[in-house]
Amino acid sequence: MDYARTLKAAVVTAIATAAGHLAMSAGFAWTRGQEPDHPDDWSGLPEFGATVLTTWILMPLVLWIGMRVLGERRTQLQILLGTPLWIGVSSVYIDDVDRPGGGLMPVPVLILFVLAGALLGAYDPGSVRNDEAGTERA
Repeated sequence: MDYARTLKAAVVTAIATAAGHLAMSAGFAWTRGQEPDHPDDWSGLPEFGATVLTTWILMPLVLWIGMRVLGERRTQLQILLGTPLWIGVSSVYIDDVDRPGGGLMPVPVLILFVLAGALLGAYDPGSVRNDEAGTERA
């Protein structure tokens, strides 16, 4: 296992998680601040949808850009599995974030998400191919 790559993946996933969580908190605060024309209608739905969509798009972008900036390639597994995992986590705990005065997802869930992202980012399919080629030559 490449520990440097795992550490990079953990840092990038933590940054992506913080960015997604901050986007949700700010977006939901903005949504609550919109003055509805009719209090019984779905007046905040576009803002709510835009907030959720923003955080779902932000996660793969930050994961990909962060790993690229740190010099890592072949991060498809982290992005392809980490993004749906974030969509699931953010969907389950959306009410925890959408509270007046700002809310927070449970910290253990955020830590588990960062650990999962680190493990997904640690996998490098290129190194597996290189290891197999090296054992055949020996």
